[in-house]
Parts: sequence; structure tokens; C-alpha cells
Amino acid sequence: MSGQDPHAPAGIAGGDTGANGTSGRHLDRAGMPRRWPTVLALVVMWIALWGQLSIANVLGGIVVALAVLMVSREVKPRPVQNLRAVLALRYAVTFIRQLVMASYQVALAVLRPDVKPGIIAVRLHHVSDAIATLVANSITLTPGTLTLEVEREGDTAILYVHALDLSDVDAVRAGIAEFEALAVAAFGGAAAQAAHRRDTTAQEAGTDPATPHGPTGSSKDSS
Repeated sequence: MSGQDPHAPAGIAGGDTGANGTSGRHLDRAGMPRRWPTVLALVVMWIALWGQLSIANVLGGIVVALAVLMVSREVKPRPVQNLRAVLALRYAVTFIRQLVMASYQVALAVLRPDVKPGIIAVRLHHVSDAIATLVANSITLTPGTLTLEVEREGDTAILYVHALDLSDVDAVRAGIAEFEALAVAAFGGAAAQAAHRRDTTAQEAGTDPATPHGPTGSSKDSS
């Protein structure tokens, strides 16, 4: 005898199994090879959150990643549309460059007595929710800046960003604009790219009526 309940419905005989015949309460060992990229990504995120590469953090990241996979079901990823691999790689390189530069600038700002923190509003032109989220998270992960709030207005988004030092507002805006332009170029559709270029040109010329608080936006000091 097989030990299975003959009266149990198909697919759940002998225990709690999922649609693929594997237990929904245990990690699918047969499907683990295709989930290793997810484990690796979770480990990298865990180490980034701790901010230090060490054996303890790596092992801790692996444990957390496996625990997440055990309590979550596998979701088949949808094909990524409008992905341009070369430009996506350029975005990643740009993020790393800004990360290094910002870390150096924050270290200098700590030693300066005339640091001028503040909040600025920055409009992203013709971006999807995914691109707006990518840019907002990139800003937050960059030392010295933090995305406080995101407001959607049609196909545009307004980011409210706190900056540690607004002595050079244009430089802060230029860094965010670089993230935006590369994100749209790497992940946006053709129509979004054309509209983004048109609106960005109008904003630079000071003729964009939708720019919040004037052509260069606004900033206010934090007290």
C-alpha cells in the first residue's frame, strides 16, 4: 500500500501540495536551481542593507533568502518590455558612480559647518510607476538624498527629495535628471522617450508650465 488516503482529492493526497505537486509548506528542492538568481539577489540586498561585506552578513543573507523562498510561492516573471540591456547596464554603472561620489561628498559635508539641508520638488516626465519607483529608490540609496514622497499626476511624477546639502541645488537636480533620463532610455517605450525629450527641452528653456514652483523648482531649508 502506498499509504495515501484513497478518498483524498487529486493533488493533495498525502499532504498539502501545490499545483505543481510539491509541498506548499516546504522549499521546492527540484525547482531550486532556477531560483538561485533570486537567492543571490536577496543576499546582495541583505548585504547592502547592512552596509558591510562580511562572512556573517553573507551567511545571514543566505538564511534570510531561503526563509523567504520557503514562505513564498514561486511567481512566473512576466517578460520585461522595452528593456535595453546596454542602457540598463549604463544605468547601473551611473548609479555606482553617483553612489561613490555621494559617499565622498557626505564625508566632506560632515566636516563643514555651513551645510545647508533642504527639500526640493523634482518632476519626472512621462514615466511609468516602475520607472518612477526605480528613480525614487536610486535617490534614497544614494548617500545624502532621501525620497520623502511621490505624487502622481497623469503620466508624470513629482518627487519630494530631502538633500543633506543644498548649497548647489542645480547639482542635486542634475543627478536626479541623469537617473531619470537613463531610466526612460533603458526601460521606457518609444513614445515615452520622445515625450520625455520634448518636455525636458521645454523645461530647460523655462517654458514648461507644468514644472512645480517655476522652471527650477523650489527648495526650502530644513531647520
